[in-house]
Amino acid sequence: MISVIPDLSLQPVSVKEQGKLFHLMMKIYRPVYQHLWFDDGTSYVASQFNLEQLQRELSTPSVCYYFVHFKKEPIGILRFLKDSTTSAIKETNTTKLHRIYLDPSVHGQGIGKALMEWLIAFSITQDQQSIWLECMDTQMAAYHFYKQLGFKTVEAFTLDSPTMRSEMRGMLRMKLNLNNS
Repeated sequence: MISVIPDLSLQPVSVKEQGKLFHLMMKIYRPVYQHLWFDDGTSYVASQFNLEQLQRELSTPSVCYYFVHFKKEPIGILRFLKDSTTSAIKETNTTKLHRIYLDPSVHGQGIGKALMEWLIAFSITQDQQSIWLECMDTQMAAYHFYKQLGFKTVEAFTLDSPTMRSEMRGMLRMKLNLNNS
């Protein structure tokens, strides 16, 4: 376990915990994002949190994948990749925040901010020059959250996802430069 702040910790996700991961994501993803999908997000959760996908993701050497625990209870996940590049960002030593999902019952309690502050500090210790992420352009709370942390939009694009409502496929690639020089 990695302590982030009192009562908030990270526990590495392992392949043997795929069932726990899947059930947690069915519980916390759909209430927030069901409006994006024709089927309430069930197929997305099934495609992203099944055993084969988890094995594939954990086999990537640069991946860091955690359960987020608050008061010893699993309330979300955090997944990021060190040294992850994209065409819109010049640096090669940049971290991609791939997933941060928290149970809606803990939204507004500063947990997301604490996790992001931890990720920023961790990335600096890993000599990363920036952190980048992809944010849906319709999820304004998330967009404003990242902007408040200093992220800036570097590129807009559209997801190619046939099970997602077409008007919800807009994405923003955002980047935060780190002062680690």
